[in-house]
Amino acid sequence: MIRDLRRRYFQRLATLLISAPLIGFFFGHPWTALMLALAAVLAVQLYQLNRLIGWLGNGKKAEPPDASGLWGMVFDHLYREQKLQRKEVRHLRNVISRVQSSTEALRDGVIMLDRQGALQWWNQSTRELLRLQKQDEGQLLVNLLREPAFLKFYNEQNERESIRLENPAFPGRSIDISMTIYGKGERLLLIRDTTRMKQLEQMRQDFVANASHELKTPLTVLKGYLESILDCSEDLPAPLQRALTTMNSQTKRMDNLVSDLLVLTRLDAEVQQSVRQQVAMQPLLSSILEDARELSIERGHEISLTLSSEMDLQGDPGELRSAISNLVFNAIHYSPDNSRIELSWFDSPEGGFVTVRDNGIGIDPRHIPRLTERFYRVDPGRSSEKGGTGLGLAIVKHILQHHQARLEIASVPGKGSVFTCCFPVERLLPSASHRSNQSA
Repeated sequence: MIRDLRRRYFQRLATLLISAPLIGFFFGHPWTALMLALAAVLAVQLYQLNRLIGWLGNGKKAEPPDASGLWGMVFDHLYREQKLQRKEVRHLRNVISRVQSSTEALRDGVIMLDRQGALQWWNQSTRELLRLQKQDEGQLLVNLLREPAFLKFYNEQNERESIRLENPAFPGRSIDISMTIYGKGERLLLIRDTTRMKQLEQMRQDFVANASHELKTPLTVLKGYLESILDCSEDLPAPLQRALTTMNSQTKRMDNLVSDLLVLTRLDAEVQQSVRQQVAMQPLLSSILEDARELSIERGHEISLTLSSEMDLQGDPGELRSAISNLVFNAIHYSPDNSRIELSWFDSPEGGFVTVRDNGIGIDPRHIPRLTERFYRVDPGRSSEKGGTGLGLAIVKHILQHHQARLEIASVPGKGSVFTCCFPVERLLPSASHRSNQSA
């Protein structure tokens, strides 16, 4: 419609500019008439343009000026666009208001940071959790939360995991912080008070530890008496011998369970990165290999060790031995007789890797995500027959977490499994032989 009106406008303008000199010709002044017509057209354009500028300068708050023709269409179009813009602004304001209201209602704290990490906005829960005030707006968050663990978490831009630390505003209380990066480097932080969860976790750990300690002594006494009776059971009736043998087997199983629970309790209570001793991997793995061969001597497993790295690990030698032994002994228990088990150690630019590979029964993929849960069993009956406690892989997981490592599991039912301990490159240290070779 605007295009059609523009065509008409130019047609009228051309008619005026042609008619003016013709009329002036009859009076003997054609050029004067043309100049007067052009001056009139220019005056009208300047007048309408001045009205438009005045309306725009007023912030478009008043109604647009009345005009006809092309200028009237321009004013009407701008007015319609103005109304649409105001409607859109009202809609966006309502959306923002609803988002802010819903965010304010959250029990968890929400913080918005700009690209520089400065505080832009936070909700009421954050205000109460961290005691933030109005004057904190624009301050860098890292100046308020100076915990080294949080600074590392913040700089690494780790979006997959959260971090738990002590609340700087309320000593003795803990908070959990997760981070999402969006836009052009802005950050959204979710803060949750985990004090109650931490207390419940501590209560659980204390209960398991106390119960395990209380059970350890009577189980040791019971196991000792049963072993003594079985040593002199030749004159006992066969049914009684079988009963005592079963009792002894189940007592040992329960004793192993209590021992594993005590290990898990200790791992839960220990501070991560508490031990950073250089662990020589070649003698450690060789010792585990000898233990594995001794355990499997009656089942004929072919157990091999491949050392493709001259690096050592930084960590706790006892914990590392326990984790790797658990994986190797599991492979022995759940692999058919005379099958092959491979233990290997190698490194790459991504870190160091210990793998335990077997060609046993394998694991259904749906079970793999839950294998490291406490007491989780793929086949409870078969695990019980093997004397397992259901805590071995949970212990492995906790030990690896102490070393900032992770456990990767790959398995194909009927073809075997591969368990890989993945250690970060920061944990690798040159072995003594490697250093001597370099110096030579």
